[in-house]
Amino acid sequence: MASKIPPPSNVTKDGGRAAALAKALDEKKAPKEAAKKSLIDPLRDPSTYSPDELTEMMKEGEVPANFTQDNLVKFVVGEITWAELTGLTMQEAYSFAEIAYNLFEQGKYEQAQTIVEGLVISNPYDGYFHGLLGAIYGRKGMHEEAQEEYTIAIDLDPTNISAFVNRAEIALQHGEIEKALKDLKKAIDLDPKGEKPFGIRARALAAATASVLEEALKQSGVDIEAAAAAQKKPAGAKPAAAKPAAAKPAAPKKK
Repeated sequence: MASKIPPPSNVTKDGGRAAALAKALDEKKAPKEAAKKSLIDPLRDPSTYSPDELTEMMKEGEVPANFTQDNLVKFVVGEITWAELTGLTMQEAYSFAEIAYNLFEQGKYEQAQTIVEGLVISNPYDGYFHGLLGAIYGRKGMHEEAQEEYTIAIDLDPTNISAFVNRAEIALQHGEIEKALKDLKKAIDLDPKGEKPFGIRARALAAATASVLEEALKQSGVDIEAAAAAQKKPAGAKPAAAKPAAAKPAAPKKK
């Protein structure tokens, strides 16, 4: 099972920084030694930049000229994000996200990861960016990191159905059936009519998981119909005559 993610829903094409990045990724004609290195590192913790480095970024045009010391103070104390400090608009951020999504779909996970990790640093409170990063990590087999990003995405946006489904898939791969079913139930509840792609996927995964569990129980000698009937037995009914205890089936092994 491979992680999936819906494309950004509020992306607009423009001729700004995102368009420049797209052009650079497509062309790659200039030799590396001739390319000017950006002062902003998308993987670096923004709080580690010194005032001198920020000043140099302003000179090079990487930070808007309206950047002020007051804004730096606000960033340090958490009143504004790195994107707000550097002047990155949400329109530009989602344009970057669209580029990353297209790279993700093409299997260019390293490039997509670099862009999205930068977006997460710039906009740490946007659940979509965390979900997209989780999908990239999932495709790369970084399951622990992917689950963490999906969890953040869900915490920021409890209606993020794709994050629930993708997190459930990873749980299933590790044999964590109970966790997976809880996430799938959440996803199904978010799409009660089964109209959304991830809602349909959640139902299919839940049904497949239930079928596998039922087959495993049958092979272990459990009478599923009798167990179901016992669950429906009216309260206060007399228990059946005691029978010799049967050996309990082993818990399903983790894959």
